Amino acid sequence: MQTTLYRWPGEGAIEYAREQLAGLTRAQAADHTPRLLKELPDDKRVKRCDYCGYPWRDDSLRNTKRTCSEECKTGIKSFQRRKQRADKALLTGKTKKRTKREENYIWWLEYPFWLSEYEMLKQSWKFEKPMDAERMAYIRGNQQLYGNGNRRKKAHKPGQEDDKAARDFNRWTIRKLRG
Repeated sequence: MQTTLYRWPGEGAIEYAREQLAGLTRAQAADHTPRLLKELPDDKRVKRCDYCGYPWRDDSLRNTKRTCSEECKTGIKSFQRRKQRADKALLTGKTKKRTKREENYIWWLEYPFWLSEYEMLKQSWKFEKPMDAERMAYIRGNQQLYGNGNRRKKAHKPGQEDDKAARDFNRWTIRKLRG
C-alpha cells in the first residue's frame, strides 16, 4: 500500500473538499473526511495532488495538470531544482568549499574553541572595534545636532518661519517708506 505524505493543502484541494462537504453538519463532515482522503471517486477528473497529496478536481481542458494550485506547482519545481543541484554536485564532485572559520572553529561543543590561534586572530578583525571616548563624544554630538541616522536636518523649513520673515520684511519696508 502506498503511503501519502500530506502537506498544507493547496487551493484546488480546499475547493474540492468544500464541494464534497457542503451542506453536511460538523459531525457528518468529520465522518466523511477520512473516506474522502483515502478513496478517490470514479470521476477521471478527480486526482491526488503530486505535492500536497490531497484530492482535487482537474479543471484543465486536457486533464493533464498534476498539482492542485500554483503554490503546489512552485513547491514541486523547488523540490526538483534542489534535487537536480544535489545530483549534479554528487556527480561532479563539487561541494561547497569550507571556509577557514568552518575548518578551524569548533562551535558545536559546550565550550567552543579555535584550533589555530592564527586563524582566530585573522577572523577577529571582522567584528566591531571599541571606540575611544573622543570619537564617541563626536558621534553623540552629531546625533544631538542632526538626530539619529545619516541625514542632516534641512537648514530652511517652509511654513511659520516664512510667514514671520514676510511680516518682518513688510514692517521694515513700511518703516522705510514712512520715513
